[in-house]
Amino acid sequence: MNAKHFTFIYQLVQNRVWAGVILLIASLLSYSANAAQVVATVSSNQVGINEIFELKVSIDDSVSNNALDLSPLKKDFTVGTPSTSSFSSFVNGSVTRRTEWRVALAAKSTGKLTIPAFRIGATRSDPIVITVSNQPGQTSPATDLAIEVTGRMDKDTLYVGESQIYQVQIKIGEQIEQASLASPQGDGIDVVQVGKDHQADTVLNGRQYTIINRKYRITATKPGNITLQGAKLTGTAFKSGRGRSVGLRIPVNIQAEPKSLAVKGKPDTYQGLWLPTADLQLSQQWQNDSAELKVGEPVTRVLTLKMKGTPQSQLPDLSLSYPDSVRVYSEKPVYSQESDYSVMTLKQVIIPRQSGAISLPALKVNWWNTEKGQQQQSLADGKTLQVKPDSTANASNPQTPSASSQDSDQSSQNLSRQSLNSLSGDTPQQQGVAPFWPWLTLIVTMLWIITLVLWLRARKFTVKEPKVSSAASHSDQSAKAELISAVQSNQPMLIQTCYQRWDKTHLTETYQQDLETEIARMMRACYGKSPTNWDNRQLLALLKQETTAQHKAGQSEALAPLVPDLPPVRSKG
Repeated sequence: MNAKHFTFIYQLVQNRVWAGVILLIASLLSYSANAAQVVATVSSNQVGINEIFELKVSIDDSVSNNALDLSPLKKDFTVGTPSTSSFSSFVNGSVTRRTEWRVALAAKSTGKLTIPAFRIGATRSDPIVITVSNQPGQTSPATDLAIEVTGRMDKDTLYVGESQIYQVQIKIGEQIEQASLASPQGDGIDVVQVGKDHQADTVLNGRQYTIINRKYRITATKPGNITLQGAKLTGTAFKSGRGRSVGLRIPVNIQAEPKSLAVKGKPDTYQGLWLPTADLQLSQQWQNDSAELKVGEPVTRVLTLKMKGTPQSQLPDLSLSYPDSVRVYSEKPVYSQESDYSVMTLKQVIIPRQSGAISLPALKVNWWNTEKGQQQQSLADGKTLQVKPDSTANASNPQTPSASSQDSDQSSQNLSRQSLNSLSGDTPQQQGVAPFWPWLTLIVTMLWIITLVLWLRARKFTVKEPKVSSAASHSDQSAKAELISAVQSNQPMLIQTCYQRWDKTHLTETYQQDLETEIARMMRACYGKSPTNWDNRQLLALLKQETTAQHKAGQSEALAPLVPDLPPVRSKG
């Protein structure tokens, strides 16, 4: 291979390198010509100060919503919350994509302001010059919001444990989105919302407002000087421009003014459970406390405690020490709210266990009057019950013999008297009778007397049910029916009352004890420390068992006597 051949090859390679470079440059120019373009436009480039106008930035591609950085605008403009949209279309076999941002702006100062260029990926938009005049307004949209938050308390001096109502009022004259109200805060303060919000629409100075009122209960937990930070409203307000063609979303962060509180501690001279309140009222009611009260009849005591400005969780437990002569069943306290008063109602069922005078204790509650700054005491008087014995439960009717038994005994006594007269020789003897007949008659008479004595003794120890008049029987059945009706309707207090009125003298001791046990189980279930559901079926079964026993006892009265009547004794002669 000679020199001419090497020269030819070198020129060929050099030409191919230049061709590759040319192709690369052409491809780069083609990519630049087809690259996505970023375009920025405004709704107006001549605006007044604080006048709202719209900026639109778009790119012919599908990119992230966070690809556009608007932070350079905040130096000269009030920037609203941007809205982002993405579009895709398929035309003539080609796919077109576009991403668009819209944001409301308001100029902060007059003169020539520049909206800077925005870079997205490899491309960027052109800057825009805005001319700002002194019209139409002189206030910033962020400070011109028709929104107001105020907080109010009636007192700025509290005691530890004392509560006070903090009232928040919000006036909203703008369109607001995602609004949220944060509660007031403070060191050494417990805050709890009270009730529901109250909302109403009104017109103030020709502008329509929405008024929202909310209450919080502020409770001091430690002494000292405390700063209560006011409630804070957050959200986003939408403020529209002229013609409402565009609007500015402005962040809302408005807080009520702080309030200074002076919290006092518990006085050293105070005695008893610490109950600070502006007013405490203690009252009671007695039910079924008549003078005719008997052993086992229930008495109901209803105690009511009212405390002003005190949460229900801080109401005290009412405890009383009753004597052993009564049984006490306390229901669970019932809580309610009356205006600014928390109310606790406690019902106690008291059942005397013995007769005589029974003294029920009084209830004393010490509390601290925060208005007067002094200790006070509220009193619910005790009561003395005059309890009579329950004659129907303890007394037993004496058994009296019937008329037929008295007649039979009288006949037997007459017969014995006649026999004795015969033995004593009061009757004349017959003539010609053999001497052994008197001895035989004496023996037979003695045997008859012995038999008669045994028969009388057997009658004495025979148990018979006393006869009851038809009126008493009807009254007993009526009381029994009332008791069964009360059991069927599950009314414990009525059951206890009907049971005491029911005549139980005809019941056996074992059966009556079973009834007493079931009644006591009912009272524990309904009025014990841990009330449970009471099943009335056991008591109904016992009452039915008593009816069956009565029926069988009635049938036994028709049985033949154990000792038959003896035939009359005849003497031979």
